[in-house]
Amino acid sequence: MTRSSQSMQYVPAGGNRQERKERRRRAAAADSQPWPAKLQRMGETLSDRLGSGEPRGDWGSREPDSLRGPHRLRPAPHRASTLTFAAAYPFITESGLGHEGTYIGTDVFGSGAFSYDPWILYDKGVISGPSIVVIGTVGTGKSMCGKSLVARSITLGRKAAVASDPKGEWVAVANAVGGKVISVGPGRAARVNPLDAGPRSSALSEAQWQAVVRQRRRYLLVALVSLMRQGMPLRPVEHTALDMALMETVAENSNPTLPMVLDHLLNPSKETIGLVGKDGGLAVSHSLRRTVSGDLEGMFDAPSTVAFDADAPMMVMDTSALIGASEQALSLAAACGATWLEAAVTNPDGGKRLVVYDEGWRMLADPYMLAKMSEQWRLARTYGIANLLIMHKVADLNEIGDSTSGHRQKALGLLTEADTRIIYRQKHDAMRLTKEALGLSEAECEHVENLPKGVGLWKVGNRSFIVANRVTTDELAVFGTDDRMI
Repeated sequence: MTRSSQSMQYVPAGGNRQERKERRRRAAAADSQPWPAKLQRMGETLSDRLGSGEPRGDWGSREPDSLRGPHRLRPAPHRASTLTFAAAYPFITESGLGHEGTYIGTDVFGSGAFSYDPWILYDKGVISGPSIVVIGTVGTGKSMCGKSLVARSITLGRKAAVASDPKGEWVAVANAVGGKVISVGPGRAARVNPLDAGPRSSALSEAQWQAVVRQRRRYLLVALVSLMRQGMPLRPVEHTALDMALMETVAENSNPTLPMVLDHLLNPSKETIGLVGKDGGLAVSHSLRRTVSGDLEGMFDAPSTVAFDADAPMMVMDTSALIGASEQALSLAAACGATWLEAAVTNPDGGKRLVVYDEGWRMLADPYMLAKMSEQWRLARTYGIANLLIMHKVADLNEIGDSTSGHRQKALGLLTEADTRIIYRQKHDAMRLTKEALGLSEAECEHVENLPKGVGLWKVGNRSFIVANRVTTDELAVFGTDDRMI
């Protein structure tokens, strides 16, 4: 075949030179005709060919712009990887996570409903662990997302517990779903004994249960003293003095309290003096005294006046009365409250429960809370719980320490080990750390920087979704945190 320079179309190469020139002349003349005349002539020519029975397999209509040829087009099948298809066909979306679970909102790209439940997805093998991390700057909708997930999960038979509510935002949610709130702080009537044994698991014998309770109490006392000493570790003799005080207190009273342990430290028995000397536990007693007669007096220094209701759909430890208190006081309150709550939520007989850690940056900065959270992250499947950590940005971890800090690396591990990561809008200067910590792609980072309010990137296992959280008017009245700004 040769190409005509006048009509810019292909003509057969057969025939002599004169015939080829004549064909080019006719093609050029037809090309110069107005479109109506050209279309009419094409129709007449085609009708003549069809009526005459002339074979159509050679060239069809030879008129210009007829787009006909001597052969039918049979393109070869196209094969490519899913990565290539994702770029070549961007409007093809996956089927989503299915309809089972808690309704969250709309899959923006898939245009369908988006539902989520960590236990169902773990059972299906979509995720390898039930822990969840929600990250978003102020005013992007991260708190609304967490409350939607928790409150709606309760309607499906799940339970929830908030270890510490420093701003009092979860109180309204608990009241709305028929849960219970325990408010601690100066002037509050509630008393919580962090040394309570809590409900016993049916899977443990009496001896095993006593060993678990003893270890939990010992760990809490060491943590409280370490907090008062700003992380300075206890000397071996101080460990012994504290352990002896706890053992003697439990021997005298099956329901020990912090003032009882403090009394045995200040007035050691002959056996304790023989082991550590008369002043071996003196420094420890001064550190522990703050929980009894310092700025935490009246909160954790008496038998509990409230009890954790394992059957309640939601339990909230309200610590908002401590706003403005010292960092140590807040850490002590969080440690006491979390230990008391842990005794209940880690009971395998308690059912499936979401454990919420709001204002996560504060929790991660506390060595004791970080250790507790790490334990619950590892044993979440054993306990049947799903941890929900809510924080502003990954860069908050810089306040814990530099990149070589063991404490910071441990806190970062909680984020990377969560198989469900929900990221709301982040500022550009925070994206580098967010990308590295949460394993975001370049395209995902670009989306996160430009997400509108109420829309987040959900990374569930190895799959990603852009989800718009949908709330009703009634939910907005309970979940909203902008009332004072209106």
